[in-house]
Amino acid sequence: MRTSPMRIVHITMHGEIVGGTETYAADLHRLLEWEGHEITLLHGLAVTRPLQAIAPARVHVPALRPDAGPWSQRAADVRRIVERLAPDVILAHDVEEADLLRLLARLRPTIPFVHVHSRYVCPGHGKFYARQKRICSRPFGPYCLIAPYLHGCATRRPWRLWADVRTTRRWIEAAREIPRILVASEYMKRELVAVGLSEARIVVNPIFVRPALVGGERELPRSEFPLAPLPIVLFCGRLYAYKGADLFLRALELVAPPVRAVLIGEGPERARLERLAARVPRRHTVLFLGWLDRPFIFHLYRRARAVVIPSVWPEPFCRVSAEAMWHGAPVIAFRVGALPEWVRDGETGLLVEPGDVRALAAAIERVVTDSELMIALRSGAQEFAEKTFASWRHLERLMCAFEDVRQEWASAIP
Repeated sequence: MRTSPMRIVHITMHGEIVGGTETYAADLHRLLEWEGHEITLLHGLAVTRPLQAIAPARVHVPALRPDAGPWSQRAADVRRIVERLAPDVILAHDVEEADLLRLLARLRPTIPFVHVHSRYVCPGHGKFYARQKRICSRPFGPYCLIAPYLHGCATRRPWRLWADVRTTRRWIEAAREIPRILVASEYMKRELVAVGLSEARIVVNPIFVRPALVGGERELPRSEFPLAPLPIVLFCGRLYAYKGADLFLRALELVAPPVRAVLIGEGPERARLERLAARVPRRHTVLFLGWLDRPFIFHLYRRARAVVIPSVWPEPFCRVSAEAMWHGAPVIAFRVGALPEWVRDGETGLLVEPGDVRALAAAIERVVTDSELMIALRSGAQEFAEKTFASWRHLERLMCAFEDVRQEWASAIP
């Protein structure tokens, strides 16, 4: 679907890549420019690492931050910039403040993209009970004021908790007035519907994969990743407790055939994970590579026997799963969040129940020892990814959403 060039304002809180949201924003920014659209990035936080910036040309707008001063002054600053740019549409990531969302929607046609749970449908740490390491199935409501003291799922400071609950409640109220909201999975759509948003207004648009946007694939130097005959089993993600890398290492203790376990990522859990890795049987090799540029990761996906995603929290999308499947890597994952939408058990990967280390080990062993299964999963994963995560398909849905919100916004003008 080709559309006339648009002037698009792209809003993120971070001006540089710090996670999946910003990675998507950077890829989309390049894609929209390639398609001939005039796109301007506005970001609330200053860029400290220029090489990791979402876009070379960008505008730092401190007024986007809730802590940047009185609302009246911030609103005036945002209004002035938006009116000067006069965009056809605003695509907003990380706008969790109800007043800001309402202001943007009054000024120009606006679509928020809701990537995560926190502050939108959950005032805590992403629908996850940290103390019990299990997923919260309750929709936002009064229980959210009690849950942190029982489950460790949010701050236990009363005034901070009340402020976070108020932020979520007010965002939900504001979001009910927005004609279109983007999410990346059916799972996130259900989460928004559960808090009272209209199903008809929520557009599911899975994140796209297009390696050419970041230079394709590139092999790591032999000094950093020497050749070895062992099959590669890969983990890629932030080294936080909810990502489950510790469960991956514990599962390796039960995997009989030798493997080369490669962990890509950084985080506060790294020291503990390295201690756990020291207990992994010596028949396996465990390698921590830290953060890598995406072309190197893409190459490792291509070489991996499997990519393990042992997240114990409900992944709203999981970019790693999409990129791994695009490069033909079968995914082994816990059955949480949006992952079952892409990881079709026995077709594109293997699913196991959350936290079941023995089942995770058995799944790894199956893919490592059964070449026919691995080849079938590799083919199924790549075929599914090319249909689901293609950039042209993502762009088509996005342009349709843009047109819908522009028409509704124009019809609402007196």
